[in-house]
Amino acid sequence: MTASLSNDEIEDKYFLLSRIEILSVLNELAHRREPVSVYFGGGQHFILTVLLSARPDGLVFDLGGDEKANRLLEKAQQCVFIGFPDGVKIQFTGLNPERFMWGDQEAFWVPIPERVIRLQRRDSYRILLPIVKALHAKFYDADAKTLGNWAMHDLSVAGFGIYTEGEPPFKVGDQIPQVTIDIATKSPLFCPVSVKHITFIERTRLGKYQVGFSFVNLPHTMDIAIQKTILNIEYERHKLLGK
Repeated sequence: MTASLSNDEIEDKYFLLSRIEILSVLNELAHRREPVSVYFGGGQHFILTVLLSARPDGLVFDLGGDEKANRLLEKAQQCVFIGFPDGVKIQFTGLNPERFMWGDQEAFWVPIPERVIRLQRRDSYRILLPIVKALHAKFYDADAKTLGNWAMHDLSVAGFGIYTEGEPPFKVGDQIPQVTIDIATKSPLFCPVSVKHITFIERTRLGKYQVGFSFVNLPHTMDIAIQKTILNIEYERHKLLGK
């Protein structure tokens, strides 16, 4: 039997409708200076920004780094905000963004949204990674011996995936004491991981496998670094597509 959710259950699970809850979530994003993407023009344009203030009279957010995009946003009738604090996807719509002076700096203003979508960590956004200049994950056992170094296929704050040629040297349920990931930070990120699935996907000479891992007690600094990496990859992907 296929389980499904009613409209009311979907709203209860994924939507914040209380004005107090919405202001609390938005102010937390502002307090933590979490990076937020703002899409507009039917998804053809976007800026990267941070929220500055959320009060009953409206939401204030910073200008993006691209002045052309800022000018286009001024003319938009609506825009969509997306952020990933602690791996929880937050999404909401802003109407008729207005550019104004906020103290001694320029900023944008939109009315407080009537509802906010919140997807929990288990529903977290997973991005497919580029093949060129691929990110790599290096695995170590308890004695710091290298188990392998593989290009990563996808990434989220919940975990990541790799492909291997030949059967991987671990099984579902294994915990790898340390994995290092080279992303755009001053030093590689490291964290234990757990093997979630191993799937045979292609009959090659050695056999091709897809392996999924989940992070174990992901440090907050690594969480933030992964979120920024995901946003940067999306940004570069949009630039290449001319959006």
